[in-house]
Amino acid sequence: MKKTFFLVLCIVHCALCIDVMATLPIRNPKIKKMKLYERVEPASWWAGMNNPELQLMFYGTGVGRCQVGVLSDVLKISRVERTENPNYLFVYLDTKDVPAGVYEIVLRGPLKTATVKYELKERREGSAERESFGTQDAVYLLMPDRFANGNTENDNVKGYLQGVDNTDLHHRQGGDIEGIIQHLDYIADLGMTALWTTPILDDNDSLYSYHHYSTTNFYKVDPRFGTNEDFVRLVEECHRHGLKYIMDIVPNHANPRHWWHNDLPDSSWYNQWPEFTRTNYQVAVVTDPHASKADKEQFEKGWFDTNMTDLNYNNKLLFDYVLQSYIYWAELTGLDGFRVDTYPYNNLDAASRLMAGIRREYPKMNLVGECWVKSFPEMAYYQTGNNNKDGFDSNLPSVMDFMLKDWLEMAFVEEEAWNKGMIRFYNHFAQDFCVPNPDLIMCMLDNHDMTRYGNAVGGDIKIIKMGMAMLSTVRGYPQFYYGDEILIEGGMGAYEDARRCFPGGWAHHEANAFDPKQRTKEQKEVYNYLRSILQFRKTSEALTKGKMTQFLPYDGFYCYFRHTENQTVMVVVNNNEKAKDLNLMRFNEMDIVGRQARDVATGRVVDLKESHKFAGKTVTILEILK
Repeated sequence: MKKTFFLVLCIVHCALCIDVMATLPIRNPKIKKMKLYERVEPASWWAGMNNPELQLMFYGTGVGRCQVGVLSDVLKISRVERTENPNYLFVYLDTKDVPAGVYEIVLRGPLKTATVKYELKERREGSAERESFGTQDAVYLLMPDRFANGNTENDNVKGYLQGVDNTDLHHRQGGDIEGIIQHLDYIADLGMTALWTTPILDDNDSLYSYHHYSTTNFYKVDPRFGTNEDFVRLVEECHRHGLKYIMDIVPNHANPRHWWHNDLPDSSWYNQWPEFTRTNYQVAVVTDPHASKADKEQFEKGWFDTNMTDLNYNNKLLFDYVLQSYIYWAELTGLDGFRVDTYPYNNLDAASRLMAGIRREYPKMNLVGECWVKSFPEMAYYQTGNNNKDGFDSNLPSVMDFMLKDWLEMAFVEEEAWNKGMIRFYNHFAQDFCVPNPDLIMCMLDNHDMTRYGNAVGGDIKIIKMGMAMLSTVRGYPQFYYGDEILIEGGMGAYEDARRCFPGGWAHHEANAFDPKQRTKEQKEVYNYLRSILQFRKTSEALTKGKMTQFLPYDGFYCYFRHTENQTVMVVVNNNEKAKDLNLMRFNEMDIVGRQARDVATGRVVDLKESHKFAGKTVTILEILK
């Protein structure tokens, strides 16, 4: 009977691609009692992808000994890859010109046969040409566990090590996808146009699982956040509210509790050391022409932490697996882009190829890399199109400006000098010649990995507003961290203290900052100020498409213009403690004297004469009227 079955398979199609069984040892001789395979990833895919090659990972005791074939005239197996672990089988399918449908893949083991019904779905309409986020956007970053608890029933999930403990910020607080969806109107009303959430994939860690940067399943949303279907709904609801969605991905590492960890597909799946070795966290070694091989190797291959296994992308099977997982979420949800965690910590060649693989499917998609560097040339090194001496190209259209973050913390609180205060901004933007595309630089005041901006500047509301105004009007595009707009506090240098829950996101909260009526006077002042600027920015051609022209700081003032042929916006930063007159004749080339301008924050129209008085410690945004 077994011989007859095998013969029938061969007759069905001459190119059936039955793979010859390799001689590999069976780890568990009790294969009769085991399923032929326990899982296949990805569980489904799409027809018509730009890359027609699809990797299927089969896992199960002894599945690596199986012969494999496809009962189809159009879908073919291009190759089969086996590893030293007989519990894995990697089957590569050629989906070129294969229509959507359900196809039968046959696995034939020594003792049993299984038929896998595998679906290729239709791609989303216009999927490959979707527009992404960029200079036209203002990005709202939030941590799902700390934003709002919309579904208390998933606070504690059987089989997951951590549940909710609202008494300790080191533990989960219960925020979830439903909580985000319930408050998308708040984010949109603030004037944000894109939402970036920290990772939402499965993270069944025993400690600090709330931050989700240590994945335990690349194809599953953490059930304490919701389901895969909830993730799809989140992206759909974002789009309905006029928001783009940016997914946070973590290619550098995974979690030791990942389902594959105790039975790795291959001994080279991780970068491993004789004993536990951390990365040295020194990003500068990547671009340092004098760096030692030892330092470079420890940076790239050292583990980020004991609960973050370092993935080895020299293993092509792993590379294909992870790349496909990101494409899977993009196609499944219709999301609008990716934020790439710890980009430089990866093998850079592999990281570049990962980004290229995503952009092959979605040519217009923006990818912003977390490249936490402290010099302009280093930042430029990681933006695609930079003519690096070593020939490296990151395939990252966008990078983050961590240096501007530092200047926004420092410049407003220090005395003006030739190398301090407002000159820091001028000198910073003067280096934009280093980067291929300054318009695609993500600018920030803070994020989830650092002290909140309000705390960094001593809680001074004037300075907080100055930082927000500049962030919203300089070149690039702004990213705001949840709660800064309503003055959430966070202690200096403490991760958890900078990750407090949004007031009103939980039923037991006494204050609800989502409700305008319940905000304090100071919260209203900051929220309304930022809202007025961002709502203007959404429709401002000058702020989202315009050139930036800056003038050297003088007498505590720093002035710059954003402008197109159709619109000019003047930004005046007065870092003096008191109101002071500014000579507008310095800006003759911008043709503003004798014209009227509208103050974006207040709506008030002013006449621009030869000089104009500006209040101390303010940033004034003026739309020049025709």
